[in-house]
Amino acid sequence: PKTVAKQLEEAAVGALPPNPTIEDLPKITWRNRRFVQEDLLARKGAKGRKSWIRSHGTFLVELNYQDLPIGHVWCCNRCDMRGAAEFFSVQATSSAADHLRKAHRITPASQSSESSPDHEGVIDIYSGATPKRRRLEQSAIPRAKIKAIQELSVGFVIDSDVPFTIFEHSFLRKIFNHFDSDLVLQMAWSGSSVTREIHRLFEAKRDTIKAELRNALTAVHVSFDLWTSPNRFAIIAVFAHFIDQLGHQQSRLLALRRQFGAHSGENLAGSLVDIVHEWEIEGRVGCAISDNMTANDTCLYYMYQRLDPSMRPVDIKARRMRCYGHMLNLVARAFLFGKDAESFELESDINDMRGLVEQDLDHWRTKGPIGKLRNIVKFIRSSPQRSEQFKRVAREQDHEEYRLCEESTAELEVVMNNETRWNSTYMMIERALRKQTDIRAFIFTTQEEEDAARRIPAGDILSSEDWRVLGEVNEILKPIYLQTMRTQGWGKGNSHGRLWEVLIGMEYLLEHFEDWKAFYSEVTEDTMGETEVEVAERIAMASANFRESNGRPSRVRRLPARFEEDEVYALPQRSQAPRFVESALPLHSRGDYSTAEKGSASETSQKSTLPADHRTYIRASINNGWKKLNEYYEKLGESPLFAAAVILHPRFGISWLEATWVSEEQLAWVRDAKAGIKDYFTRWYDANQGLCEETTKYDAAPRTMGQEDDQYTQWINSKTKKAFATGGSVGELERYLRLEPQDT
Repeated sequence: PKTVAKQLEEAAVGALPPNPTIEDLPKITWRNRRFVQEDLLARKGAKGRKSWIRSHGTFLVELNYQDLPIGHVWCCNRCDMRGAAEFFSVQATSSAADHLRKAHRITPASQSSESSPDHEGVIDIYSGATPKRRRLEQSAIPRAKIKAIQELSVGFVIDSDVPFTIFEHSFLRKIFNHFDSDLVLQMAWSGSSVTREIHRLFEAKRDTIKAELRNALTAVHVSFDLWTSPNRFAIIAVFAHFIDQLGHQQSRLLALRRQFGAHSGENLAGSLVDIVHEWEIEGRVGCAISDNMTANDTCLYYMYQRLDPSMRPVDIKARRMRCYGHMLNLVARAFLFGKDAESFELESDINDMRGLVEQDLDHWRTKGPIGKLRNIVKFIRSSPQRSEQFKRVAREQDHEEYRLCEESTAELEVVMNNETRWNSTYMMIERALRKQTDIRAFIFTTQEEEDAARRIPAGDILSSEDWRVLGEVNEILKPIYLQTMRTQGWGKGNSHGRLWEVLIGMEYLLEHFEDWKAFYSEVTEDTMGETEVEVAERIAMASANFRESNGRPSRVRRLPARFEEDEVYALPQRSQAPRFVESALPLHSRGDYSTAEKGSASETSQKSTLPADHRTYIRASINNGWKKLNEYYEKLGESPLFAAAVILHPRFGISWLEATWVSEEQLAWVRDAKAGIKDYFTRWYDANQGLCEETTKYDAAPRTMGQEDDQYTQWINSKTKKAFATGGSVGELERYLRLEPQDT
């Protein structure tokens, strides 16, 4: 059949009398129904219907078989165009409006925006008044759907760190209107509404989180830290970490609130205890993870004493977990800036805030080549013109990578106020070594400028020896950087941030530092003329003396490298000598044959080409870094959990510690570790064995080992021994300790 619109079009051709009756009007037929157009029956001068549905349909009068009117209806234009006309009674327009919304997603808001006279484009910078929101009980949208979208919108605001007023933005509202404008009208989008919704959700979800904490399979471990907001508020953040009933690792933010008063240990403890009571986990608090500030030691002492007066100081120390990343940060800063790194950085920040450029440059020059490089980078980044000049020089050098000045790291920025910026210092050095030719060319170009202010100061020009020092620093810092990147964030699978990596990682770094320390401490310029055999004997003697004095296992030293002085320092490359192809072995036997390929200090160092003052500088830096690393390595012994994480790891077990700790003093460490974990097991595990009757299942996340992990992984493999333990045992823990290590 013809559509209603087609029949109306054909009927409009004929002329009608001045006051037509039903008999005079053309009839519209649809299947067995007959209609006439309502507008043609209206009195002269009548305004007609004004409902918004008029724009999307035609008002008709339905007739019976005697051509008498039996009702007024509305015909949907869109359905009629498809040949499936739909008719709705217009005694009330709600049925027609619901049809438009459900079938065609057309609402009053979308209709008004599409038909407005000033709608000449999508973007209208002069947005009109917001349509009035319909009462929820009058809406056809389910309450559950509106509630879910409100929660998702709050989650978006929190997770994306956007303003609470983000949904008031006119462009964003128009985007939403194109999808479901009626739903948009039902949502409370203002900033105050989002604030209320956050508080409502917090109260609604609090009981859910409490139930999770109460039913956790493990103790609830807490981590906390302080932060100063841009508006100078002290903020404390507290997280809870636990295994839920399904065996999944969970973390929940318990508090993010202002910390009032002094940052003393006792004051911080009061805040933590209040948070613990608020979440009703007084009897379930396990370990506490925080950075290495002395105030945190005091804080945890007061906190645990208030939660459990029976706790001894040794028990509190056993539960004190130190942030591994913060320890690595302190080690690297001690290496770079000396014993008083904070004072050095604070003085630099003060010079920068006061605009004391020359004083700041002189201040950094005291740090040798690192300070000079920092001043050069700051000179390049101080203006867009200099940055463009550097990139132009780099392009003239016919290189593809000329991105030194495009790196957005904290160290390359003019304002350097991030305490953890040592990572950026390493990345600055590493990139500068790769871009050394470009930097040298830029320095040469600036020296031709007549204006002294446009030249790099003579005191900051890097010599060939300075570049070699930067190469040494790069080699020494690289393992620390890779350890930081490997263990940051949440643990993945069985590594990349798990507790066992703290002790093993520090063993790895200590061996790395001791390698360089022994090399720089004993092989001086006075011995460079000796034969290789004499040098090897001297290195071995130095190593033995060093191990004996520091209680560390002795290592086998290789011969020192002889490098001729080059104009441009080249990043060390491994020799390509033929080697055993480990991949040809079956997977189950590779661990027995793999060895660490990490080059020793004598292989990678260019020490023999450095002047005495540069060697003294590096020697002092190595000593500072080693002392700080050893300081925190010794603190690990205060808690049995670090060694326990290695002992309970199926790949390592007690045999790994026995193979690594080989001196008399370190054999005592093994005994102390075993005794410590047994004491901890007896005191805290046996007494609460009912909490852990259920076998926990952990998600087996895929293990992805990046290229940066190769040396560390191979070092671990070289230390892993397949030692068989025999003999009788009693108890679950003793049986576990004697298990053969397994590949993971």
